[in-house]
Amino acid sequence: ASAQSTTDILQRLEALENSNADLKKSNADLKKENAAFRDRLIRIESAKQIASTTPAASSTMKSTANYPTALAAPVFKSTSIGAPAPWSWTGFYVGANGGFARARTTGPNISFDGQGGFGGIQMGLNYQFLDHWVLGFEQDVSFGDIKGSGPIVGGGNTGTVTFKNDALGSFRERVGYTWDHVMFYETAGVAWTQAKPNIVITSPFTENVKDNRLMTGLAAGIGIEVAATSNLTVKAEYLFMDFPDKNFFANPTLAGTPLNQAGAADMHIHTFKVGVNWLFN
Repeated sequence: ASAQSTTDILQRLEALENSNADLKKSNADLKKENAAFRDRLIRIESAKQIASTTPAASSTMKSTANYPTALAAPVFKSTSIGAPAPWSWTGFYVGANGGFARARTTGPNISFDGQGGFGGIQMGLNYQFLDHWVLGFEQDVSFGDIKGSGPIVGGGNTGTVTFKNDALGSFRERVGYTWDHVMFYETAGVAWTQAKPNIVITSPFTENVKDNRLMTGLAAGIGIEVAATSNLTVKAEYLFMDFPDKNFFANPTLAGTPLNQAGAADMHIHTFKVGVNWLFN
């Protein structure tokens, strides 16, 4: 009985060993199947990625097929960005102006005021130095209708004196101080005007006497000029002109009697004008 039980145990152990061998073989087969399945999944994912990138690569190749240089990476040169160049008033300019004038003529036997409008042109040259200072010269000529009239004073005659200025001009220096696009300046120089007096005697006789004289004098004033663009400037200016000591009607005869002024007449003209300039800088 003891021998039989031992034989049974040995048989059972052998059966267990065989069963374990079968399990190990089954596990190995499962590992192989798992590895094969994993490799298949990897191949499928790789195929999807290749399929998704192929059209974009193809379109890129087509678009750059005729442009070989497009494949090269762009090259950017480094450039330094500095502050913009400051505005400069230096340069030659031409322009036009228009305005209003008031005049006063005084003498021993005449005294009256005149006024009127005018318009003209100007040209000049600026030079900017020491950052803010501007030195320049300007010449202008204007035409207008500046006139006034008054009664004849003294001499026992009755009548009217009319005084007209139909042209005037000046040649002046300009010294200015600037804040970028704005300049304030003073100006002074010589001036001229074409004066045309006319005497109309109504009593005790009738007579009409005309004269035409070029008067010269001095001019001084102030102004402001603003740069509207890189070349166009606008300005406003006041100018005082003084024309002293001028004799009119030198030895004309009225009814056979010489008529001279009792003394020289003096004329003052105040001009207020605006203008535009084109600066070539």
